[in-house]
Amino acid sequence: MGQELEIEFKNMLTLEDYELIKQYYFKQSEPFKQTNYYIDTNNHDIMSQKMALRIREKNHNYEMTLKVPQEVGLLEYNEIVEDIPKEGERLNKQYLPENITEILNKFNIPLNDLRQLGDLTTYRLEKDIGTGLLVLDHSIYLGIEDYELEFEVKDYDKGEIAFNKILNDLNIERNIPNNKVVRFFNADRKRT
Repeated sequence: MGQELEIEFKNMLTLEDYELIKQYYFKQSEPFKQTNYYIDTNNHDIMSQKMALRIREKNHNYEMTLKVPQEVGLLEYNEIVEDIPKEGERLNKQYLPENITEILNKFNIPLNDLRQLGDLTTYRLEKDIGTGLLVLDHSIYLGIEDYELEFEVKDYDKGEIAFNKILNDLNIERNIPNNKVVRFFNADRKRT
């Protein structure tokens, strides 16, 4: 199982800010599509632990990721899986890699109650700018569209300085978002 410490800075964007960043950093780039399928119990037992479980579909490949908060950043546990359960469908053991199962058990997550609860599709642009990976996202979920800038780094302090410089140079107001899974579930609650 792959593990990776994710340290990233994020900012919600207006459509105008999104277009500005796209023109400035990604003029010659085409976005790629990825879809996140979120997994939790109906009671959101995973999210209540500040964790997230998803299967990401990209180029007809499926990767399950469990994100667990750390003192700085998130520790990601990644495993390739064969397919995606249908929305509302309970996950059986075939969907859960053993190491992810072990971690969920440590947090007393009721594995028999896990379901695929919905999806979020992102059109993403990425560019390595030396100080980190700049990521520009246009996401669509539950009839909502939003725009977000992410900056993935190895060093928190240096990354924070570089990210703030990007925003300041383009005169973009700081607007720290919830992560995508939280935005998805908040939108889902509002419609029910």
